[in-house]
Amino acid sequence: MSDDPTIQNPRVTYGESQQANYTGGQQVESRAEFVEDKNLMRTNRRYWITRLVYFVLGVLEVIMGLRFIFRLLGANQDSPFVMFLYNLSHVFVYPFNGILDDQTIGSSSVFEISTLIAMVVYALIAWGLVALGRVILAPSLTNDRRVTTSRSSRITP
Repeated sequence: MSDDPTIQNPRVTYGESQQANYTGGQQVESRAEFVEDKNLMRTNRRYWITRLVYFVLGVLEVIMGLRFIFRLLGANQDSPFVMFLYNLSHVFVYPFNGILDDQTIGSSSVFEISTLIAMVVYALIAWGLVALGRVILAPSLTNDRRVTTSRSSRITP
């Protein structure tokens, strides 16, 4: 069995069908039973929230990591891709500018400490959000299951 809780369906369906003879035709009766597991639904939500938060963190880390490497190597700022990357990542690095002075290396290279600080802070925020999701969506101690039965009957000619 996989560790991925989304493989299991929180709503399990059990069905059975019964037939009986009826005057003038045949009566068909079917019954379906639906079992809804609240703990499994909470586990699925927690799993997807965790995956989403870590995906967004991964995208941010890649963008800021590329910014750090390009600034460290002194990439040409006239290049459209480098300019796009700097403008995109500036939004995420801006709150951390000025905490520590960025060190200039040579004529065009910069060791951007603010980018490294931003990467660490965003990773800590993501970790905190995932931990909060684990607390809020923790399984309940009671067996929280609901069973719904649906019956239908019809007469066939």
